[in-house]
Amino acid sequence: MNVEIGNYCHFFLQVTHIYLNMHNSIQHRLRKLIEDQNKDDQHILAELNSIVRDLELREKSLVPAKNALDVFSAHVNDFGVSGQKIATGIEDLDLRVPLVQGEYVVIGGRPAMGKTHLLINLALNISANVPVLYCSFDLSEGLLIKRMVSALSGLSLNQLMQGSLNRLEMQLFESVKLEFEKRNLWISDQPTKSLQVLRERCKKHVEEDGVKVVFIDYIQLISSDRYRHNREMEMSYVSRELKAIAREYNVLLIASSQLSRMVETRGGDKRPILSDLRESGSIEQDADKVFFLYRPEYYGFQLDEDGNVTDGITELILAKNRSGSLERLHYARDAHYSRIVSISEHLERFSIDRERLNELGDTPF
Repeated sequence: MNVEIGNYCHFFLQVTHIYLNMHNSIQHRLRKLIEDQNKDDQHILAELNSIVRDLELREKSLVPAKNALDVFSAHVNDFGVSGQKIATGIEDLDLRVPLVQGEYVVIGGRPAMGKTHLLINLALNISANVPVLYCSFDLSEGLLIKRMVSALSGLSLNQLMQGSLNRLEMQLFESVKLEFEKRNLWISDQPTKSLQVLRERCKKHVEEDGVKVVFIDYIQLISSDRYRHNREMEMSYVSRELKAIAREYNVLLIASSQLSRMVETRGGDKRPILSDLRESGSIEQDADKVFFLYRPEYYGFQLDEDGNVTDGITELILAKNRSGSLERLHYARDAHYSRIVSISEHLERFSIDRERLNELGDTPF
């Protein structure tokens, strides 16, 4: 531990000992920081900021119910001050299941269901209107940018990875760069997976950049030293803190989550259920909304129960909703171009084969 920070911890402990004898938990956290020699300075400062935040929360007074009602009455048509609707760019979702600031939303799915795919598209759509912070614990910044460019341009991810673009594709890429600059989007692929560092990063971007939506990919990769030897308790703590971030900073927090392998071993159509949320029942309890991604074709179902073709179709299953009814939405997944579109748009669109695009690139105009 840095000597200067260590001295600051000792001073802070003395102050709290004098003025806050009743808050033993805070003194315990400070002593633990002082005694642990393995923490880096960034983590220590983040924990100290967290302690200050907790002290501030202890001093906050209760709000009379009549005052809260007055605030709601003034904004009854827009979900209130703490709940501004966020347009996601997915028509069915915006109409049937509006997402609002202050909510903690979980999007769960097994591997290959398209969790990151969905989050990237949502982040690009939303950031065209409001500031967005995208925290990736899974993908590097470089790979994340490539996937975003693919989603915006229609160029396949393989082409971008290989760097094999013809003249027309390069022109398209250059035009997308201009489109990308219009997005109010901040990307974090922080090497540390500390919950405290994540909180401080969210606070910084909310206060300095006006961020209203935070994406986290994904929950199970976040770590907390508080319960490092008990995975279920650790995930429960992480989930509670993510909900606290959403409420305290009044942001729409959308986090992806892995599901347990029970989905694969279960019979039937393999649709996920709430008990499939991996490693913690607290995620189900804390979340305001829980969505599951489900691709019938992945499990070999070529037709759904209504006889519709499942090729390229993803179900977005709303399994928990504190503020409304449960829904089952559908959208089309263009795996080649990393885009998602509505079903109607999917049926109307066509794409150009790469070889035909190469032929066009050689055609003089």
